[in-house]
Amino acid sequence: MNLSRAVGYIIRNEQRRTERSQETVQESFVRGSIRNEADNRRRSKRVCIRNDVEEHNYGTMSEQCGFCGAVYWKEGKNTAHKYTKCCHDGKVQLLAFPDAPELLKALLTENSSDAKNYRQRIREYNSALAFASMGV
Repeated sequence: MNLSRAVGYIIRNEQRRTERSQETVQESFVRGSIRNEADNRRRSKRVCIRNDVEEHNYGTMSEQCGFCGAVYWKEGKNTAHKYTKCCHDGKVQLLAFPDAPELLKALLTENSSDAKNYRQRIREYNSALAFASMGV
């Protein structure tokens, strides 16, 4: 790879990062879904070595628990035709999440340069701090 191609590659990647930092969550989700669909189309079909095994596809997770709103596959119902693995018919209720610290809210919602930088590199920060919470 020559130097001009490498520089062009770096510039294009930085432009993509800038564009993605200005996306809404919905736009990012749509872009990821489109990319995943394209990847699935490019992948070769699975080859079954044994003829007595059929592939099973649960489809999409389109069903919801009536109590807590957890999402299930249609075939995930129990023998009573209910979804109960999440909250046991509303018997289990989790406490609401506490509010996020103000600094984290600001980094996730504001358009300052620090906030944009944080959102661009959020995976790197998460990876760097992942071992900090190990209870060894």
